[in-house]
Amino acid sequence: MQVVRWLAYLSVSGYYGTVCRVRRWGSLPIARPGSIVVANHQHEMESPVIVAHLGISSFMWRRPMYTVSSRRMWEPGFFAERIPWLRPLMRTVNLGWLFAGIGMQPIENELHSRPFVSIVYTLHGKHGDLPAAQVFKERALARIPGVATIADLLAPQHFDIARTTVSLSELQDPYRAEMLAETRAQLDADIAHFEDLVRSGATVFLTPEGFYSGDGKMQRFRGILDRLAPLARVYAVGISYDAFVGPRLPMLYRVREARRGADLPTEIKRLRPVTTSALLGSWLHRRGDEPFTEEDAVNAVFEQLAALPAELFADPELRHDHADRTRAALRGLLRLGALTASGNRYALTQTRRHPQFPRTEDIIAYQANFHQETMEAACAPSS
Repeated sequence: MQVVRWLAYLSVSGYYGTVCRVRRWGSLPIARPGSIVVANHQHEMESPVIVAHLGISSFMWRRPMYTVSSRRMWEPGFFAERIPWLRPLMRTVNLGWLFAGIGMQPIENELHSRPFVSIVYTLHGKHGDLPAAQVFKERALARIPGVATIADLLAPQHFDIARTTVSLSELQDPYRAEMLAETRAQLDADIAHFEDLVRSGATVFLTPEGFYSGDGKMQRFRGILDRLAPLARVYAVGISYDAFVGPRLPMLYRVREARRGADLPTEIKRLRPVTTSALLGSWLHRRGDEPFTEEDAVNAVFEQLAALPAELFADPELRHDHADRTRAALRGLLRLGALTASGNRYALTQTRRHPQFPRTEDIIAYQANFHQETMEAACAPSS
């Protein structure tokens, strides 16, 4: 599997290098004991990109960096759901063996709800086909019209509704109790597996927020971090996106060993590179609908850049030519439709969405929230 892993690292780096612009500062030591690499979470590409980059730079193609990945990836139809043109070929295919081969490892991270089809795979494997009304309560049945038995949810015509979410509380007993017990047992086994990996000297990558942020604010760290951190050397990864500068989405990240006793979320916030989008977005968010000129924007970015606390790291390209980067960000906002131009004046519109951040309603507020937390972390007392 070393050859597969090496090819996967190269392929991932090559692919994302064409659709994004990725820059990194820092790396992992080649020789190290059991470690965990902990990052903030904003985009689904972070795990493959960071693992591939660090895998190549740290020669981890010989010994992989394991990732904490959702157990849903080990169920049939994962790729078919995300790549519609593959559905006829991939509806029943389980690629868990491939994910495992490149270092991805599953964990049960959906403890209270999950897709209908995920529950069906478990119950159908244990009991065979069952009447849907025997398994699901009325409010769940109302969302899956035309489904008579749970096996119907595996049929091609029900592919989309089968992947909508159902709460475990919407199951009839004894199946609800059975799924809760199964979930707890699976989670305990998954956590024990990752503890064994770290004890054996492996490196594990995780994003303890669980789901990526929709508003730019870091979510509470949860999951297995507290179980793994005492067993490992901890490396922090701070990730930023220069979302207004394009057309390729710029991803910037820094890697550094976390200080013993430091608050890890604060440590990661301080690590995140300060981008043009963060400074411009913060200014625009405060300014609101008032029109402005290019010169106004350039001066606002410069003033914020000059006032950054010394412990924060600003994008070197921003420091080198803040005016050029600001103009590039304004062009990006025009492409997104978030700005309109009239003569030499700009104004914000109500179109604030970004195609790379589908859960985000307002990408300008997102950048403002993100930068505010970075600044607050810089001013927080060191542990």
